[in-house]
Amino acid sequence: MSRTLFAVGCILVITSLMPTVKAQETKDLKPLAIGDQLPAIGKRVTWLKGDKVESFAKGKVYVIDLWATWCAPCIEMMPHTSDIADRYAKHGVQIVGLALDPGSATATKDFVKTNAKKMRYVICEDIDGQMKTEYMTRTGTAGIPTVLIVNKDGILAWIGHPKNMGGPLAEIVLETYDLAAAKRKLNRHLAARGSVANRPAPAGNDNNPRPATGADREKLSNIFERKDGDAMVKLAESLMGNTARLVNALGIKGKGLYHQGKFDEAKSTFNSICNESGEFKTQVLCGAAEFLVTQYQDNPDRNLKLAISLAEAAVANREGQQWPATGTLVFVMDVVEFHTEGNKKEDVKSHKLFAQKLEQYDELRTSKPRESRLTTGNRRTLLGQ
Repeated sequence: MSRTLFAVGCILVITSLMPTVKAQETKDLKPLAIGDQLPAIGKRVTWLKGDKVESFAKGKVYVIDLWATWCAPCIEMMPHTSDIADRYAKHGVQIVGLALDPGSATATKDFVKTNAKKMRYVICEDIDGQMKTEYMTRTGTAGIPTVLIVNKDGILAWIGHPKNMGGPLAEIVLETYDLAAAKRKLNRHLAARGSVANRPAPAGNDNNPRPATGADREKLSNIFERKDGDAMVKLAESLMGNTARLVNALGIKGKGLYHQGKFDEAKSTFNSICNESGEFKTQVLCGAAEFLVTQYQDNPDRNLKLAISLAEAAVANREGQQWPATGTLVFVMDVVEFHTEGNKKEDVKSHKLFAQKLEQYDELRTSKPRESRLTTGNRRTLLGQ
């Protein structure tokens, strides 16, 4: 698949998932959050593969994988989800792939039949958007692929990208998962968003935001040059009311919080970008990863671990990209290698993780992808060249 077609597919992941219910009906829906009982699937789907899972049996863990036949990132994650299904089958974990926005029931059925080997779990299909309303609109989920993990008591315990579900799923199965902490993390995420839905846009509107002017860009440049964390956070807050600029605002806020010395809050804000949608999501994730790398000597292990995570999320997203996210990931790994080689193994707390990542991306790094957005001078300075 060409990069152009893949990017278009990723954009469709967001634009094609507009709520199926009318705006006035959406207002009456009760929000569904981590810690709440997840409504059963019931008879609101068509079962296409495997045994029906109409209700959640007590004492059993369930993973609901939200996907669609037209969603390229969803298809890309299917082998990973199947591996999880195979690994946890002996622990009684049940994975259910719930197809949304099918367009044609025959098309979905044919897709499942053709791709049965990479979908080694139960598959069903939404009927008339009922489950999309239940599991996406009510949870505030903006795009797919997304998984919902249900614990042994039928409680919604985790929501996120399938590539990140391994750790939480293991803890939920072993009953060591801290549900209260997960709820607090969700509240921090909502706080980072600044209750966007309830804020009026300062200028323009969600569908037609005011374009940045030369004065805007100069002001932003001055703030970043001064590393003025307070000004960055203030600027980000002023942009939060416009959903079209939300990911940009979160990126700015994360950097501002970092310069204020609030790393945990900065990390939470950067990570919250992964759960949002937006035309510039990939670029913002790349920018956050590269920002952490440029500051990596503040705390190498801490900064580089988060930078790797954000760069990987950018590569997985690939939405509306303006430069290759792979270039950012390779750059981050180059700095990781420089850091590990310049320190004794015992002095690098995350050496094992770094070594694993360097091995994982060895082929990508030797393929010499195009540069990230950082200048050659910046790269040479960071790499001690």
